[in-house]
Amino acid sequence: MIKEPLVSIIIPVYNGSNFVKHAIDSALAQTYKNIEVIVVNDGSRDDGATEKICLSYGDKIRYIYKENGGVSSALNMGIKNMRGEYFSWLSHDDMYLPEKVEKQVEALKDTDGETLALCAFKCIDKDGNDSGGVHRARLGMGNHSWNDALCHMFINGTFNGCAFLIPKTVLDKVDPFDETLRYSQDELMWMNIFLAEYNIVGIDEELVCNRIHNGQLTQTGKALYHSDSEKISIKIIPKIISKGEHVKELLFAYARNSAKYNNKAVVKKCFAVSKEQRILSFSQRMKIRLVSLYGSVRPMIRRIYYKLFKKVKTQ
Repeated sequence: MIKEPLVSIIIPVYNGSNFVKHAIDSALAQTYKNIEVIVVNDGSRDDGATEKICLSYGDKIRYIYKENGGVSSALNMGIKNMRGEYFSWLSHDDMYLPEKVEKQVEALKDTDGETLALCAFKCIDKDGNDSGGVHRARLGMGNHSWNDALCHMFINGTFNGCAFLIPKTVLDKVDPFDETLRYSQDELMWMNIFLAEYNIVGIDEELVCNRIHNGQLTQTGKALYHSDSEKISIKIIPKIISKGEHVKELLFAYARNSAKYNNKAVVKKCFAVSKEQRILSFSQRMKIRLVSLYGSVRPMIRRIYYKLFKKVKTQ
């Protein structure tokens, strides 16, 4: 890889006047200096509040305004206009720690130039305080093969997109962010990258602050999840079954994860292709069915838990 490659930090924003300044400041505060910060305003409708903040940075950032089309379209616009050799996504309500990019570039210096880096992250609340959130779906330190990373993702949940550093050449060789998806566009992108057999380096340090607040689509748009999952399965299952020696472990992990989140239509598709091509064993199918039972009652369990938790907390 290039000794000091240019890294493009892309910040998609929509109605983000409450948090976007913190994101931009954290990008500009990186200890790694060969960066460009691109802010893509996805047609904010807040009487110019978001745009005013972005324009106040002058030539410290590159500012792009576009009509509203969703985060995927904003990311694609940023990628189309980036000049860097590496892509780093920063959500407008999240923040980087100062050494995020530097440590990821360092981790990739002896790789083949088409390996991804992934760091851990911590959760913060709307006021920026550490919320003690679980560091979901992080890989341990060191090198990981594409199939191990994909199985890890299927089993533990999708990766945090802001925790990646991705070579631009990788993005050029896979499909862009799917602009028809409003909830799981990042999940599909990571699946596509790993199914294209790109490996990953894990950095077991919390270098990203993931802000959790009520305004997020991940908190308010969960009804979209199942429909997105069905759309994704149409594209992903054919790629999984083309993976030769890895097909059994990948299809099992994918079906099991779909069962956990009660994506019945996706599980049904996995079973159909498994029957046709004799992929999953009897014991694997039984395990998936047992997980499906849990998946069907999981929403009720979660509602009861949070109701009791909130009740106890207020007493």
